[in-house]
Amino acid sequence: MVGAGITGIYQLHKALQAGFTATLWEAGEGVGGTWYWNRYPGARFDSESYTYGYLFSEELFDEWVWEEHFAPQPETERYLNHVVDRFDLRPHIRFGARVTSATFDDDSGMWTIESGDGSLVRAHFLIASTGVLSIPYLPNVP
Repeated sequence: MVGAGITGIYQLHKALQAGFTATLWEAGEGVGGTWYWNRYPGARFDSESYTYGYLFSEELFDEWVWEEHFAPQPETERYLNHVVDRFDLRPHIRFGARVTSATFDDDSGMWTIESGDGSLVRAHFLIASTGVLSIPYLPNVP
């Protein structure tokens, strides 16, 4: 799996829960995806905070109390770290591991995944949870 944002964390949890051996590769040094990378003043949800809460665990949903109706970036990052630690996902995440290539071999039915440090991993499945907000877009506006 690639990307430790909201979707990547969820996919990792579900894969482990289903009995798969899984590793999530994350370019950053922490979880959160957009909520890790975007730390500008005023960064916050544009939807009600509870809509970002995971529903795979009623206990998790009930135990987390959002401090604000539209959570700011630090609170969102705290929530995602709480989820990762609550479900013991951190040991399955490789931080600082930017995926530089992923190639599928038809003959073996395997992926070869390479990171920026030259590490290679072969896997039966690859889930890219890099999100639509993973690459900044600067419009050409005069």
